[in-house]
Amino acid sequence: MKKYKYKGKVYCEKDLSETIENYGGDLYDLYFELNRDGKAAEQTLYFNPYDFEEYYESHEELIEKEFGSLEVKEND
Repeated sequence: MKKYKYKGKVYCEKDLSETIENYGGDLYDLYFELNRDGKAAEQTLYFNPYDFEEYYESHEELIEKEFGSLEVKEND
């Protein structure tokens, strides 16, 4: 089990609040602290649920690359 220390507190996936005095929380709590301090950010990614290897930063990019066959041509 990996543990991370940030601002004097220990964070990990397992609840160690009973055994560690300076337990800060789970990894989401660590992310929240990093986010609040401007050291981490979130981003929405778009993907085809049948292919988790390709992620796109915008829904436009997803549609263009994954669903190009739906494009209506000028003469249609």
